Amino acid sequence: RRMEALEVHGAVAAVHHFWLRSFCDVYLEAAKPALRHPTAGTETRRTLLSCAELGLRLLAPFAPFLSEEL
Repeated sequence: RRMEALEVHGAVAAVHHFWLRSFCDVYLEAAKPALRHPTAGTETRRTLLSCAELGLRLLAPFAPFLSEEL
């Protein structure tokens, strides 16, 4: 919604909030125990990769070189 309204600052803030608060602070911390076991957590790994891909796609318009490298 923020990008459609050309509110770049709000869009960057939303991406920042998703990446740091939702993804890193909540999901990664919750997924650590499942990721420690090599055989367990295949669904967790799949969800982790999906969220990371989404985060990088959201970041791409604002930091294209960084998101492409990552």
